[in-house]
Amino acid sequence: MSKQLKQKSNKPFQWLLLTVISTLIVSCGGKKFEKTPVDNYIVEYSKEQNFAILLQDMDVEGTFFKTHKHKYQVILEDEEGKPSEKTGEWVEVGEKYFAANENNLGMTLVYKKDGKLEKNVSPSGVQYVGDKKYGEWRSNNGNSVWAFYGQYMFMSHMFGMMRTPFYRNNYNTYRGSHYGRSGYYGPTTNGKSTYGTNSAGTRKARPNFFKRKASRSGWGSSRGRSGIGSRGSGFGK
Repeated sequence: MSKQLKQKSNKPFQWLLLTVISTLIVSCGGKKFEKTPVDNYIVEYSKEQNFAILLQDMDVEGTFFKTHKHKYQVILEDEEGKPSEKTGEWVEVGEKYFAANENNLGMTLVYKKDGKLEKNVSPSGVQYVGDKKYGEWRSNNGNSVWAFYGQYMFMSHMFGMMRTPFYRNNYNTYRGSHYGRSGYYGPTTNGKSTYGTNSAGTRKARPNFFKRKASRSGWGSSRGRSGIGSRGSGFGK
């Protein structure tokens, strides 16, 4: 009888011990995964064989209580493989996610090509470079430069390649060293990368963004990083 009472009296202690251990495991090793707007896009277009999500714009509102916002551009293809673009509405994002993408204005955050998803940041339109369906490499002043065919010339404007041509050497570097591994911002000249927020091409293409940024006091404490990590920004990871 006394043995049964002893066993029953130990049960509350055992449950308490298990609860404490479980809490410690979750708090020390577990990380809560929060979906980003890009994660939602990936789910929304999961049945598409080809699509891309670009960071079209970003903003910070407020000084003490800040609101971080993104605006994305979605690239989709019709049945013939002709791409078209549409820009979404402003969406609020977390501060850490915003900071991780401060250098990615105008960049592709994720794209899917022939059913294969690439989650590392890359120059806009890079998934079409090297594809003989859309264009070819041409010689220009001793350099090999990507050129879209006439019927796809609009893609040069869509992806800013009239302003920042895509050289074959850079493409080889991207495919050989960065694709599936890490973000790619192109060669650096005078401390500035070829692609990304602070590149010469982005500054010329988006003067209003930089005027707005200069007028926002909330941007002062934001610290951009050179991309969204060696493996992207954690989309679906």
